[in-house]
Amino acid sequence: MSKKTLKKPADMTFEEAVGELDEIVQRIDAGEANLETMMEEHTRGQLLVARCKTLLESAEKQIEKMDAKDLS
Repeated sequence: MSKKTLKKPADMTFEEAVGELDEIVQRIDAGEANLETMMEEHTRGQLLVARCKTLLESAEKQIEKMDAKDLS
């Protein structure tokens, strides 16, 4: 994981979270770092996955509300 200041997953858009998650997966798959760093990357990746899941669930609820409204 780079030493730059990372944005908190809770403050990220879906696209930002997916983009960073993709980068993390590529680095882990490439084995570019030591075990400790890869474990940190894995932990960050789990937070990013949780953020994406939250955003997708929110979008799904909004769509369901719109669909229900259209059917009324």
